[in-house]
Amino acid sequence: MEIQILCQFFLILFGIFFAIQLIFNTKLFAQKSLRIYSKQAQGSLKPLGFLLLAMVLMLVVTLPMLQIGGFGSARELIAVIGIYTAITFIWNMGQYLKIFQTPDGREYYKKNTFRPLVVFLVTLIYFLAS
Repeated sequence: MEIQILCQFFLILFGIFFAIQLIFNTKLFAQKSLRIYSKQAQGSLKPLGFLLLAMVLMLVVTLPMLQIGGFGSARELIAVIGIYTAITFIWNMGQYLKIFQTPDGREYYKKNTFRPLVVFLVTLIYFLAS
């Protein structure tokens, strides 16, 4: 199996996990992980979960062994995911290093800082392997 297919499978599994968390476990995810306690913010996470699920489905459609509808290249989609996670990592690192202020003024969780870095490294490996 090529390294690109493995990277794509990892992005699919990672995306499915967080999409399920955002869709079905919105309140707990917002309070425990993001420290957001307002109902409006919790309500905005559910559509984000469906958006993430749609991106995962696009990754599934572009798998080389399936090629549903003639789509065979996931390079553009993975590039968008890589750019988004790079920007997210920079923002989260800024909050962790206290360059940017957190919404509640408390210490920023280290795990939230490095989650986007994992996805960014996978996208980087995907493009370096091609």
